[in-house]
Amino acid sequence: MKVTLFFTYNVSLSDWKNAGILSRELEIYRYIYKNYNIRFNLVTYGDRQDFELIDLDGIEIFPVYTRVKFSDYKYINIFKSFTIPFVFRDIIKDSSILKTNQLKGSWVAIFSKIIYRKPLIIRTGYDLLRWSIYENKNIWNRTFVFLLTKISLIFSNQYNVSSMSDKSFLEKRFGNKNKIKLRPNFVDTNKFFNTNFERKEEILFVGRLEYQKNLDFLIDEYKNYELPQLNVIGTGTYSDRLQNEINQNNLNINYIGHVPNEDLSKYYNKFKFFILCSHYEGNPKALIESMACGSIVIGNNIDGINNIISDNFNGFLINCEQGDLKKIFDNFKLQKNNLVDVQLNAISFVRQNHSLENLAKLELSDYTKL
Repeated sequence: MKVTLFFTYNVSLSDWKNAGILSRELEIYRYIYKNYNIRFNLVTYGDRQDFELIDLDGIEIFPVYTRVKFSDYKYINIFKSFTIPFVFRDIIKDSSILKTNQLKGSWVAIFSKIIYRKPLIIRTGYDLLRWSIYENKNIWNRTFVFLLTKISLIFSNQYNVSSMSDKSFLEKRFGNKNKIKLRPNFVDTNKFFNTNFERKEEILFVGRLEYQKNLDFLIDEYKNYELPQLNVIGTGTYSDRLQNEINQNNLNINYIGHVPNEDLSKYYNKFKFFILCSHYEGNPKALIESMACGSIVIGNNIDGINNIISDNFNGFLINCEQGDLKKIFDNFKLQKNNLVDVQLNAISFVRQNHSLENLAKLELSDYTKL
């Protein structure tokens, strides 16, 4: 069996490598080939450089811009994307199943399905429609995303979402209950696990440094209260602002910067606490990875986080209002024994719900059914 995976529009293997997620994103496909002998074709929006990034058994790379000429004009490249089903017809016709990595760019997979009559799985790591609302995108953007979501639900054989909140939102908005399946993000628990080394009584944040992650809350907490040192891993448009705030206010924050995903486990195991205070989330991989490593996790009480963290059981929920971080660390001083139970519950939760092995089996069952 061969599965052709269409990358998110305008995303290449080079982009994954630069973001430090190349190894993580490929892990499930490596695992499925190794254990079930299913081969994968990756149609990326890269050029010949993508060929040089990986050499893995069972995975072939097909960069779009080795067969289609790249244009300096955005809309010309969007138009050219509609030719991909024809330019790569040899690859697509030889496939058993088509799949997307995200909703953006799904039109390529949909046209391929219609032309070559192949079963199609639309996969979403987060719901693009909900995020367009959260991010207050203009009406044209939201209309486009709404129509793309609706068309994808109509033409796909299966529509995967990563969180129950996304599933409920789409079912309420569009129906299609039988087609929308919950397929959460995975963690390789052979790489992300508790090393049982003594940890620093400090906090770790891992994520993109953008408005979504609510770094303003963390900065304000550290301006107003004495708290354990915060260690920040990530890059983004808030990087300079964060560094300026640290320097100007002498904040107890250590900005580490970019760390590849394969190196994150040692950081999760280095610090006792992990925090995610986002305004909105899908199915945050950093949160799940940190729990697999036995971090004591603290999260904002919102959809996407509160369906992973059960307050006082496998982590702690706060409302991200002024003083909340100070209050919870004051409470930690009174319940040190309970924190061990929380740590063990977090590890158990990830192994039951997010392990690579279990989700690879689920992926295999989807392929077999289709």
